[in-house]
Amino acid sequence: MEESRGARLSPKLMVDSVADWDLRQVIEHIKKKEKEEGSAAVQDTRVYSRSCIRFLNTIVDEVASEYDVSRGRMCRCLTYHGSAIMDNDRVLQDLLKRYRALRKLSVEKNDPDIADIINSLAPYTPRDVDASKTSFRVYDSWMLADLDEKAQACGVFPGQLVQILILRSILTCDVPAFAQVMERLTGESRRWDMWMNFRLSVLEVAVARWESLL
Repeated sequence: MEESRGARLSPKLMVDSVADWDLRQVIEHIKKKEKEEGSAAVQDTRVYSRSCIRFLNTIVDEVASEYDVSRGRMCRCLTYHGSAIMDNDRVLQDLLKRYRALRKLSVEKNDPDIADIINSLAPYTPRDVDASKTSFRVYDSWMLADLDEKAQACGVFPGQLVQILILRSILTCDVPAFAQVMERLTGESRRWDMWMNFRLSVLEVAVARWESLL
């Protein structure tokens, strides 16, 4: 029951596109909804990662301070917002389409090699990485299944994808003091896009290859 209440805040159920909002609008929206529906409807959920984009944790802490919210609430707002932004990403949607097609083909053809290929992790790493283990709160438990499939399609660990969601949301921040930091985050965002375009090309070739053998 609690999960269904929390799921009503899913960006996919919104009439207006959350992806078009800036971070301040998202924070105010979530505060209002949680006040109306009760924050107890949201389950505290974390995603863990073996490494982190360098400086990201510090940036998140400062963004939380600027908007006068706790780090936990800020991470939840960022992942909620970032998830909506990524749902509008054409490359991600194409990756999901190709990944699902190849996964289905691997089962139909009883071919584990196909599954091995599509489930292998791409060598994406941040340009500047902190090797320390870390964790981030995501908006609610209903996000986890969605994150898992998207991470599989992207060939990364869920913790890496969460960091990209957070990064994409921070890029909509309206705090002038973050101008130089935005250059750093924009560079990492472009690096992610480069690797995902590469992975999409690989999956497209794989789909065409196996279709030609049918």
